[in-house]
Amino acid sequence: MQTWEYAVETWTLGITSADREELEDKLNEYGKQGWELVNIIPQVGEGPSGRISVNFNQIVFKRKVD
Repeated sequence: MQTWEYAVETWTLGITSADREELEDKLNEYGKQGWELVNIIPQVGEGPSGRISVNFNQIVFKRKVD
């Protein structure tokens, strides 16, 4: 049976073209350590104008445990 370990990174920058290079750098950093991206979970809340917005994202990774 395969065993996995997980890591969760809080990403406070947006996931937009303006922040794309920084996001790619972070993903590549984890990838070099053997981590695989599992999911990006937006954490939403009510913004100052009363509209729903993404406050930050949780980026979830996994890798096999030997």
